[in-house]
Amino acid sequence: MRVLTAAVAIPLVLLLTIFAPNTIFAAAVAIVCMVAADEFFSLGVKNGIGRPGRWFLLAVGIVCMSFLGGPASVLSASVVAGLSLMTIEMLTASAKDALGRVAIGLSSILYCPITLGFTIFMPRKQILLLFAIIWIGDSAAYYCVRAFGARSLAPGLSPKKTVEGAIAGCIGSMAAGVIGGRWLLGATRFDLIWISAVTAIAGQLGDLAESMLKRSAGVKDSSSILPGHGGILDRLDSLFFATPVFYWLLIP
Repeated sequence: MRVLTAAVAIPLVLLLTIFAPNTIFAAAVAIVCMVAADEFFSLGVKNGIGRPGRWFLLAVGIVCMSFLGGPASVLSASVVAGLSLMTIEMLTASAKDALGRVAIGLSSILYCPITLGFTIFMPRKQILLLFAIIWIGDSAAYYCVRAFGARSLAPGLSPKKTVEGAIAGCIGSMAAGVIGGRWLLGATRFDLIWISAVTAIAGQLGDLAESMLKRSAGVKDSSSILPGHGGILDRLDSLFFATPVFYWLLIP
């Protein structure tokens, strides 16, 4: 089931990234962010924090779509989403529950659409390069852990993550960045060595951050929406951290 899910999802993601018009691509990213935010809210419920109403998922999607209008639109949409959340919670939630519901709602805006939305700012070939850096780094880390992994990287958060895997992931990402840059960007850019390394580290931090959230909520997976893989947060945890970092480093 894990292989089947990947065999369907990866080509779909690549086709959308390569061929979809900007509005369709942004809508797809928005839907992914809405699902991720819903999973994030479910972690809050399991931890006793609570969650905002499902209407707020629409606000998450609108913030993501606002990237089509540039940074000013993103800022405006984020502020409107935050003010709307606080106003509606003030009118509908008990005073005891309001703080947790507002806090996790505001956090979801920062965690999901504000980070992944940077893909909407990026040229498509650079998005493909980002995918290559993260996916190949993840694969290198996975196979290194199976072959050589011994020293745990963060036993309190994710016991299966190892120092050897983290190093292999960085090396794999650097190779993917240089080779992919030559193919996708049409030039050999040696700055992609360190850009890919920093992006890989950001991705690994994103992986550990999501593991922290799941451990806090006492669950193994954020959901079961992707058979054999868990949830959207489980599959895209690296990209939530890596996407803005890659954008800041690569895009002038």
